[in-house]
Amino acid sequence: MTVEFINGKAFWAMCALPLLLGFFVWSLYRKETILKEFGSLDLLNKFSRLRLNQKIPYQALPIFLSFALLIAITAGPLLYMNSKTLKEGSLDVVAVMDLSKSMTAEDCGPNISRIEMAKETLLKIMPELAGNRMGIVTFAGESFPQAELTNDFQALTFVLKNWVTPDSAPSDGSNIGKALSEAVELFERDERKKIILLYSDGGKNQHENIEGPLTDMNTRNISVFSVGLGSPEGSRIPVYENDKFKEWYKINNTEAITRLNEENLKDISYRTEGRYFRITSGNELQGIFRDPGVVGEKILLSKREIFQIPLALSIFLLFLGMCWERWQA
Repeated sequence: MTVEFINGKAFWAMCALPLLLGFFVWSLYRKETILKEFGSLDLLNKFSRLRLNQKIPYQALPIFLSFALLIAITAGPLLYMNSKTLKEGSLDVVAVMDLSKSMTAEDCGPNISRIEMAKETLLKIMPELAGNRMGIVTFAGESFPQAELTNDFQALTFVLKNWVTPDSAPSDGSNIGKALSEAVELFERDERKKIILLYSDGGKNQHENIEGPLTDMNTRNISVFSVGLGSPEGSRIPVYENDKFKEWYKINNTEAITRLNEENLKDISYRTEGRYFRITSGNELQGIFRDPGVVGEKILLSKREIFQIPLALSIFLLFLGMCWERWQA
């Protein structure tokens, strides 16, 4: 936690405090001199309201500190603390979801496909984005924006559950470069932090059309955090008919084996100053939007005005200084 001040120049008024303290002490001694003209100070203290407090420094100090606190209040103190939630309106996220045939492989748990695991993990972290915006792009051979940037997470949940399906992405293949370009187009040119969450198994080979999108993202300070799904050892792809298993997907009469290609995903994240996550349990992304390494420290810092504390203390000290003589009587 750190404390900063809106108007630090107000502290120049502190230069006047020694003069104020000197004047206050002089006035108390002046009071003593005047009272001595009326007679014995012991008798005056005993029988008159015109008492003289012999502990002048103790009377002056509370009032002196009170004025110092008032100057600090004028400077506008702000308390910055690490928050576990994002600042509203500080972050835009586009989830880019691979819906190619290989993403239907069920190697993320018993009868859990890669697509289902991707949707599950995204639904878990969406509440962390409260007050910020998310969009969704789906892709296979072609890409399609399923949802523009919005803070309506109820609508996004509906889209994710009902529209993000293996049949909703056009063409065959896994064109990551085109999907990233589509995601970049969703972002506005403003000061918000911009992140792309790329859910994919990485495809088979290096993508030839990736250089343009990577250059564009680096120019606009957009980071890609890749989320790898699937088994590196390889899995077969089930084919269902009327929700019943029919056969294993084949290419040229040979059962296709799909493997997680982590190198592609790591390369994309590395070149955009992002990070790679491997999904196994489905909980690996929990807290991702509270991680300074992902979203940056600035949008995790919350500020709070704390003038109430020095104000209350200042009033107490002022009251203490004014009432000191009566309490010493």
